[in-house]
Amino acid sequence: MDYLELLNHSYEMNKVYRSDLGRLEFIADNIFDFATYENIVSSLMAKKCLEVCKAISDRTTFDYIFNAEDNQWYLIMVNMPFLQGKISWGSSIRGAFWDLLGDKEFVLESCGLYQGEDQLLKIAFDKDQWGEFIDAMIKFTDD
Repeated sequence: MDYLELLNHSYEMNKVYRSDLGRLEFIADNIFDFATYENIVSSLMAKKCLEVCKAISDRTTFDYIFNAEDNQWYLIMVNMPFLQGKISWGSSIRGAFWDLLGDKEFVLESCGLYQGEDQLLKIAFDKDQWGEFIDAMIKFTDD
């Protein structure tokens, strides 16, 4: 599946209902399931969560938490429901990694993702697909 295309298409489908929807807000509401009802806060939280996801994927969490502010955001985000069930960390939460050992899958439930005109209410990801999805979210919000 082309996850970047999925995100772009789903974003456009959601903009029909909310024309002022930003890309970070879309990710905050429909992927991370943050509920703030404040565009600026949703965007900030999505941006920080994506930074943490990237650090986990790149195995650079110790570099990411080098300054106090990023450390604080890291600790907040790894305790959010979106990440909580998807990471493991052995002896230090600061060295978290994606917990996709063996044949484990991550399941994302959302009512904001569309394939064509149909809502995709659940998507299951294996290890490779999860990495591709994280990369797609980062590219989607960098545009």
